[in-house]
Amino acid sequence: MVGSPTVSENSTSEMRVPYDEATVSATISSLFKERPLIRSIMYRDLRLRYHSSILGYLWTLIEPVLLASAYYVVFVILRGYAEIRYPLWVLTGILTWSMFTKTTRFGVNSLVKNAGLIQQVYFPRAVLLFANCGTNFVITALSMLVLIPFIFLYDITPNWRIIFVLLGIFMSGVLAVSLGLILSPINVKYRDIDHLIGFILRVGFFLSPIMYTMEFIPEKFHWWYLIVNPMAVNISLVRSGVQGDPLLISSQSILIAFSVIFVLFFLGLRIFSKSQCKVVKFL
Repeated sequence: MVGSPTVSENSTSEMRVPYDEATVSATISSLFKERPLIRSIMYRDLRLRYHSSILGYLWTLIEPVLLASAYYVVFVILRGYAEIRYPLWVLTGILTWSMFTKTTRFGVNSLVKNAGLIQQVYFPRAVLLFANCGTNFVITALSMLVLIPFIFLYDITPNWRIIFVLLGIFMSGVLAVSLGLILSPINVKYRDIDHLIGFILRVGFFLSPIMYTMEFIPEKFHWWYLIVNPMAVNISLVRSGVQGDPLLISSQSILIAFSVIFVLFFLGLRIFSKSQCKVVKFL
């Protein structure tokens, strides 16, 4: 037909959806390509998190301090627990656990909560999880400033173990992202996953060394406890780094936790890569 549009064979072959390969390497490659997008999402989340809040960023300091104060009243004042550094113990555990839980909960709901955006424009969905992890990492780093007065109060001199803080926070973030990658596609079809993970995280708070240290766990159970709960390793690392004290866990436990976390990470990347496009129809 005269005047009708025609499409050449070459132009048709060039039309494709970006990042459509369901492979781990393609997902990782897309994350590197979309670094500006990740930074933009992080900036947006940081700017909006305390939007219209009078105290703003101060809430990142007030929340853990109030929670630690409550535990101090219960365990030190009422129960007579004599450990002088107890507030520092609890604050360190709360800050580490808070980053893990917030990143995990967002990761599990990342596809559901961003359904409108996902349906309107195509982009690597994994960007949402990694950007949120970066946001929580920044907030946790800023929240760690609340520990400085306690470090001076208890006359703690930082030493080389300070690197354990970065290692523990890094491993917590990777573990949270891994769970998000594994569970977010499942949560699209079965919304019970969100309720289940919320319950597990609440129970995990009491089963992790936040209000206590590894000294409270019988040594014969250390190995199994640290295998089942990698966050116990991460919290112990951060606490040791902040206080400058020797680790209360073995190097073998750290290596095992590190291996378990990164196995979960690559398993999560594989599951997410295979299913991120298929689950869109359920949103």
